[in-house]
Amino acid sequence: MNENTLIVITKPSDGESLCRSCYWAHAQKGFRESEETVFCAFAFDLRRVPFKVRDCTDYMNRTLPTRKQMEDIALIIPTEPKRKVGGFVGMGFVADADDEDELVETME
Repeated sequence: MNENTLIVITKPSDGESLCRSCYWAHAQKGFRESEETVFCAFAFDLRRVPFKVRDCTDYMNRTLPTRKQMEDIALIIPTEPKRKVGGFVGMGFVADADDEDELVETME
C-alpha cells in the first residue's frame, strides 16, 4: 500500500472481521488468538457476533468523521460579494418599493 495513504475506505480482505473498524462494535480481545468476543450495539442492545463479519448493512467506519463532526469542525469564513449590484440605481432611478414610497412622499 502507498505510504501516503491516510484513510483506507475499503473493507478488509485479509480475513479480518469488519467489526474491527465498525463504530457499533464492542470487541474484547484476550492474550491468545482464540480469545476474542465481539458484540454489535447497532440496535441499542448488545448482540453477540460469533463469527468474523465480511459484509454488514449497518456498518459505519469509526475512522471516518460523521457529517455532524465535520460540520462542528468546519471553519466558516465570511466573505463580501465581489461584484457590485447591477442595474439603474441612482440618478432618479429607484432601487426598491420602499424607496419609491419615500420618493412619492417627498414629492408631495
